Amino acid sequence: MKKLFLAICFMLISAVPAFARVTPVSGYENLKYQPPAEQTEPEVHEVEFNDFKEFLTDSFKNAVKADPETVNQNVGYLPSLMRQQMEQESQKSFFEKIYDQALNRVSSPADSQRDDVAQPASLPDVEQQRQNWQQTPDVPLLTAYLPPDNQPAAVPALEHIPYLMNSIEVLPSGLVKFAETIVVVANGEKLNRGLTKILPQYVRNAVGKSQRLDYSILGVRVNDMPVEYHLTSNGRNILLVPADDYRLPPGIYTYEFEYVVDNLLWDYGNYYQFYWDIGGNGWNLVVDRLGASLNLPRPGALLEQIVLLGSPRQLNRGAVSISPNGPSATAYIASRPLFVGEGMHLIANIDKNALVVPGLWQKIMRAFYNRGDIYFALLGLVVITFSFAVSWRYIAKDKGQLKLKFNKTAAAVRLLLFDRFDVKSVCGFLLELYNKNIIDIQQAGDTILLIKRTDNLKSLEKWEQKALRRLFPAHETVFNVNRSNKLPFKRFAADLEAGIRRQLGVFRFKLNIGYLLSGLALVAIIEAFIAAFRPDGWYVFTVLGVTSVICLSAMFLWNFFRRRWLKIAARLFVLDIVGLGLIVFSAVVHPLAALLLLASLAVIVTALNAYGRRLGLIKHYIQDIGRFRDYLVANHDNIVLGRDLVNYQPLIWALDLEADFVPVRGSERCKLQTAGNIAAMWS
Repeated sequence: MKKLFLAICFMLISAVPAFARVTPVSGYENLKYQPPAEQTEPEVHEVEFNDFKEFLTDSFKNAVKADPETVNQNVGYLPSLMRQQMEQESQKSFFEKIYDQALNRVSSPADSQRDDVAQPASLPDVEQQRQNWQQTPDVPLLTAYLPPDNQPAAVPALEHIPYLMNSIEVLPSGLVKFAETIVVVANGEKLNRGLTKILPQYVRNAVGKSQRLDYSILGVRVNDMPVEYHLTSNGRNILLVPADDYRLPPGIYTYEFEYVVDNLLWDYGNYYQFYWDIGGNGWNLVVDRLGASLNLPRPGALLEQIVLLGSPRQLNRGAVSISPNGPSATAYIASRPLFVGEGMHLIANIDKNALVVPGLWQKIMRAFYNRGDIYFALLGLVVITFSFAVSWRYIAKDKGQLKLKFNKTAAAVRLLLFDRFDVKSVCGFLLELYNKNIIDIQQAGDTILLIKRTDNLKSLEKWEQKALRRLFPAHETVFNVNRSNKLPFKRFAADLEAGIRRQLGVFRFKLNIGYLLSGLALVAIIEAFIAAFRPDGWYVFTVLGVTSVICLSAMFLWNFFRRRWLKIAARLFVLDIVGLGLIVFSAVVHPLAALLLLASLAVIVTALNAYGRRLGLIKHYIQDIGRFRDYLVANHDNIVLGRDLVNYQPLIWALDLEADFVPVRGSERCKLQTAGNIAAMWS
């Protein structure tokens, strides 16, 4: 959906000749340099120089710095600093990478992102570079056959770019195709791992608004051999980097980059505006010969243009030769070398009638290039909220939810029906132990004894066994129910309550698992769409996915604990995790999109908590308990006269029906009255 063309690069360069053998690039045959004194004045209109100069100067701010210490006094090279950063990035862990990106994103809003140029304070002095360049260096000279006609030229055997030519073609659809030929001299000092090209991730107009660019690689060739390259995001830039890491022997190399850019033209209503730095903006080297050709869809499409060459401190129009290069093309040739920190900036206004009116689908896609993460995150929040709201209506009608078997123990039944755990819940558990022949309950006068009958506790859960050991520690088999034993009985009740609530929480989770997975699937789909519009989509998707799972897990702790100090500690922990998640999200998406993603996770957690309450998914089970209580009342006589009284006595007790079920004389196994005495003692 995002890519317009498939990459055709698949072979790694295996042998490099000492000199570059190049094939002339189509369209450059008639592109000749004209000295400023001989060139003819083109019939074009120029925009205001001061306005454009102010725009370019502003574009240099807050961008990546170049390291002056890495710049040779005569020549420069491709970002040694950038290479160091890339090597350092490759050694960082996953969380270190997203932490660094988060800091960059928070400190630099998306609307301020622009081309990768060094700040004025960090640039070496251009005049000093010019003087050093004009001096004859005491270094060997090489013969390079430079495009477009392979004329021999003597170049120093130092790392620099003796030739850079960019053929820019504005297609009728509004796409811009770049065919860039770069000849580089490598001597093994810095340029040893292949050429990396820096591209802007955003383009800005004169009033400071920005829009995201979408790149598609058509192919990369090195000395006429295809080499695989891929796009990767790096802060404010997009890097066109080799797919394989290999060492580049010293020599002369000709790189040919072909790529297409969408969303590059600014629509001003009655015309389009094109802006590009032909020099490339990211080279930490001297470009000896620089030129470009701008090809438009039809003659007369160029309304206005201006070209400036220089550094942020000194931009001028007199260093670029402009001449026609065909009926609908214009050639631009720099009259001097391009030094470190300088660029050749072209701005051109194009007749809107020269391009095809973009269709609705293309407008939608370009809107997603600009703010797709916000749109998708907002859409995800709406869909997730709507989905859980519809699910709640089905739950209210008792339709469509999962039916699981619920273990109707006395304490659990009382907790569900009356939403309380009290001493009657504990006595109900004792009655269940009595029915299972694990303990015996004896009363003589005011003395009540709990007697352990067996050590075989396999029929009990582990947490039930743990609670029972509070009454019968070590080898003791008798527990005297009196006020002197209040502490062990209290601990027994606390362990029992914790186990019952934990068991009910697990049961609620099982009921909610389908809704939880559905919510996570919706979040994953939204994040996949966001990542699909990024050159490093898998990395973005991984960061978003892992962070979402961590934040969602932490949010469930908001109401997990009942004790006050544990609840406060848990909520502080949740706030810390969510805050960190917001920073991590903001490292790869717009901060507003990050907030919307967190809101979607909060909706999921809130909905699942609501589903697990009494009016949610457990409503069906509460209704079953209510119907069972009605059954006991309706069959009172049969239960009292039969054997079911003993079997049902834990539930009769838990459902507050003990007053109605008075056992007949001779029912010694019915312990409802004794349970009442125990409850009265501890009330």
